[in-house]
Amino acid sequence: MRATSTLLLPLAFAGSTYAAAVKSSSSCFDLWDQAPKLIPNLEVYVAKTYPGKPGLLPLADASLEAGLTDVLSCSTAGTNFTTKYATASYPAPVPDMPEFCRFGAYFHTSNISKVQFEVFLPAPDAWTGRFAMVGNGGNAGGVNYPDLWAPIKKYGMAVASTDTGHNSSGLDGQYAINNTASQIDFGYRAVHLTAVYSKQIIEAYYGKQQKKSYWLGCSSGGKQGLKEVQAFPEDFDGVIAGAAAQWWTHLNAQTYRINAIVNPVGSPGYLNTSDYALIGAHVLKQCDALDGVEDGIITNPWACQPDLQQLSCDSSVANSTNCLSADQITTMYRIWADYHKEKTGEFVFPGFAHGAEGPPGFSVTGQPFPPAPDYYQYQVLNRTEIGSFSANATEMDRLISIADETDPGSTNAINPNIKPFLKRGKLITYVGLADGLIPTGSTIWYYEQVRKALGYPQDLNDSYRLFTIPGHGHCYGGPGAFNFGGVGQRQDVLGGGLTSSQFDSKHDMVLSLIDWVEKGIAPDVIIGAKYVDDDKSKGVAFERPHCVYPKQATYIGGDVNSASSFRCENIA
Repeated sequence: MRATSTLLLPLAFAGSTYAAAVKSSSSCFDLWDQAPKLIPNLEVYVAKTYPGKPGLLPLADASLEAGLTDVLSCSTAGTNFTTKYATASYPAPVPDMPEFCRFGAYFHTSNISKVQFEVFLPAPDAWTGRFAMVGNGGNAGGVNYPDLWAPIKKYGMAVASTDTGHNSSGLDGQYAINNTASQIDFGYRAVHLTAVYSKQIIEAYYGKQQKKSYWLGCSSGGKQGLKEVQAFPEDFDGVIAGAAAQWWTHLNAQTYRINAIVNPVGSPGYLNTSDYALIGAHVLKQCDALDGVEDGIITNPWACQPDLQQLSCDSSVANSTNCLSADQITTMYRIWADYHKEKTGEFVFPGFAHGAEGPPGFSVTGQPFPPAPDYYQYQVLNRTEIGSFSANATEMDRLISIADETDPGSTNAINPNIKPFLKRGKLITYVGLADGLIPTGSTIWYYEQVRKALGYPQDLNDSYRLFTIPGHGHCYGGPGAFNFGGVGQRQDVLGGGLTSSQFDSKHDMVLSLIDWVEKGIAPDVIIGAKYVDDDKSKGVAFERPHCVYPKQATYIGGDVNSASSFRCENIA
C-alpha cells in the first residue's frame, strides 16, 4: 500500500508566518488580494458578499475559464447569480441562503493537476465560531453547493467544499487517466489541503480562528471523513460519516461482480426491478414483525432469514411476474451472501442486507456500476486510453490483489488504528439497513475492525458511535424514518429531506455531534422522522428512535407512530 505521508505536497506556509499576517478581520473582497499572500500559488476566482434572500442562488462556476465576473440578475423572487460554467456533479441552484461571503480559489498540486475549493462565510454577527466541511458522492468532481446550505443556514457555520481535483459527474472515473496526481487529490489530498486552507481563510476574514471543526459526509463523503480521521486526526474535532465507501479497492470489486458476474443481463437467473419488488414484498412479509410491530420496516435484517422457495415457479411459468425460477432464487441468495474470492475463499466484501432489495433504486441492475470499470482500467491497470472493461471471477481476484497492493491515490480509508483521533475528537458513523448501493455490513465491518485493532475497549463509545437506521437507503430515502438532521439536508422548499422534525440534539444528528464535542454529552439515541409523502410541509407520518449499535429499537407498546413506543435494546 502506498504510504499516505509520502504523497502530500509540502504546505507552502508556516503557522507563525500566517499568524503574523492576520492582524484583524477583513472584508470579503479583501480576501481576493490577501489570500494569495497567505497561501502561495493560490488562484482566487471569487471573493464576494451575497445578500441573504429567499431566491435561488446558482453558484456553480467551476472553471478558471469562467472568468472573474459573475452575471447578476434580480427578480421579485430574490436574487439570482449565474455564471458561464456549471459543475457536472452539482449543477442545482441553492435556495434560501443567508448573507454570506463567498470565497473560491484553485491551487495546483502538480503541473497537470489542480484543486478547486470554496468557503462560504456567514456574516460575522451570525457566525457561531464553527467550521464545517462537506463531502462528495461517488467520483464526484465539483464543489458540493447543495450541501453547503445546512451548515451555514441552520448551524451558523463557515463551510467549505472541494471538487477533489477534477470536474466530473459522480459516475465518471476518466479524470484519473494518466494522472496519478489527480488520483491522489481524489484519494485524500484535496480534502486535507482544503481543510487547512479554509481555516486560513476563516482567520483572515473574521480575525480569529474557528473554535471547533466538523466534517459532514455520506458515501464517498463518508470515506473522506474516515480518511481524515485516520490520516489527519487534527483536521476535525467531530466527524459524521454516513454509509461510507471506505474500502474502495473492494467496494468497486463488489459493485462490478454483483452485476457483471452474479446478475448479468440475459443470464438464466437474471433479476430485474419487478423481480426485486416481488422479492422485497415477500421478505417484508416474513421479517417485518420481528421487532414486535408490522410497520413496513425491517429493524433486524440479520435475524431475518427469508425463504424464497415459497416464490418458486414451475418450469412452465418460469417467466411469470408472480414467482421466480430456481436460477433466479439462486441469484438472490448470492446477492445476499458475502463476497469471497473464487479460489482462496478470502473475504472480499459483505453482501446486501435482507430488505435492501425492496426499496426503489436497488443497484444490482445487471449493468456494472460505472465507477468500478473506470477504477480498474484507469487506476489499477493504469490504462492510458479510454476503452471497455470486462473481467470474470478469476480476473477480479487478481485485480483485487493488485488494488490492495497499490491502492491508487491512497483512496482506501480502512486503517482501524484511529486512537490519535479518538483521544481528541468524536466520530459518528451511520448506515441505512436498507442501503441498496453499499451493503450495510461494510460500515459495521469497519466498526468491528476498529474494536479489534484497539483491543475491544469498553470505552470505545466514549468517542465513536455507530447508528443503524432501519428502512433507510443509501444516504437518502427509504420507507424508514430517515430524516434526522444528518448529511445532505435540503431546504423546506425542496421538501425538507433529511432535516430533523425538531431542532434539538435528540432529533438532529449534527446538533448531537456538537453537544458531544463541545459539552461532552454523548448521543444515546437519535429520533428520526418519516414525513408524509416525504415532504416536511405535510407533517410527520411517524418517528422512530435510532439506536447506538449493537442496540436496536424494539416495540414496547403504544402508538406505533411515536418514538416513545420503542426502546433501544441489545438483541441476542
